[in-house]
Amino acid sequence: MRPLIAALAFLLAACSQGEPSASAEEIARAQPSPVERCMNLGGALEAPNEGDWGYTVRQADLVRLKEAGFDTVRLPVKWSAHTDERAPYTIDPDLMDRVDEIVTDATEAGLNIIVDVHHYNALMKKPDAHRARLGAIWTQIADHFEGAPDSVIFELINEPNDRMTVRKTDAINRELLAIVRAKHPDRWVVVGSAGWGGLDALLKSRPPEDDRIILTFHSYEPYDFTHQGASFSDDPPPVGMRWGSNEDRELMEMGANMAASFANQQGYPILLGEFGVYEDVPLDQRVGWTRAMREFAEERNIGWCYWDFATTFRAYNLDRETWIHSMLSALMDD
Repeated sequence: MRPLIAALAFLLAACSQGEPSASAEEIARAQPSPVERCMNLGGALEAPNEGDWGYTVRQADLVRLKEAGFDTVRLPVKWSAHTDERAPYTIDPDLMDRVDEIVTDATEAGLNIIVDVHHYNALMKKPDAHRARLGAIWTQIADHFEGAPDSVIFELINEPNDRMTVRKTDAINRELLAIVRAKHPDRWVVVGSAGWGGLDALLKSRPPEDDRIILTFHSYEPYDFTHQGASFSDDPPPVGMRWGSNEDRELMEMGANMAASFANQQGYPILLGEFGVYEDVPLDQRVGWTRAMREFAEERNIGWCYWDFATTFRAYNLDRETWIHSMLSALMDD
């Protein structure tokens, strides 16, 4: 059992023996987020090369997302796979041009777009050895997108883990934010913490003091449910686990309350930057979990970004070129 889930289970047991839970009127609500309903464009530029994992971002997809009611897309990019290993750590111009093209297409479609540094695995193992390279990556991104519309949002580091502890991540977040602010004093910047971006690490973090940051966390809890049978995992959880009991829902709601309360204490909006269920889990189970997570977030002004559009946690079927309609309903219908 993961640390946060264990803590929530303990709290839930305590609450069940004590006072009743808070009424709807007493639900903690974070400040409204500039990102409300978002879709991750997973499996594209987060791969070593776009298309390697079965998805290439298309302009039509961005239009489709806007028409469905999404206001934002998140673009995970594996910059480290296309950046020189030695100073001045130059990013491949072809990658920068491709990111620029997607940003332009998203802007023209009327979407916000979060540009993210994703899958920098070497940084997680040796943070200090890669600190200068990461700073150079952000310097180039900040320089390139100087003057971009306000709809372009930056996210500093995706899912810090391993030796990227809470304290180390806090320090590097402050360094990177200073780099960005030199050219982008008013742009929204998404900031998370360690532990694979989980809520438990965020609750222990000290976010930078800044007027234009959005806190973020990811949730795939319970992992043994959302990732059961996942083909990309070296040790996937066994199939067959189901979700949806009263206790399941209460644990999920408690996590949402903790996230909103922390955001209120810090004075920032907050984004559930990733959540989703693996495609081979029975569809009715995927739909139920997704709808519950989305509704608990929205009740608390927590913006959300579903993982993902069209690959292993998909809401859109590329083979049939159509939405998985029950998944779209779980995300968008009242």
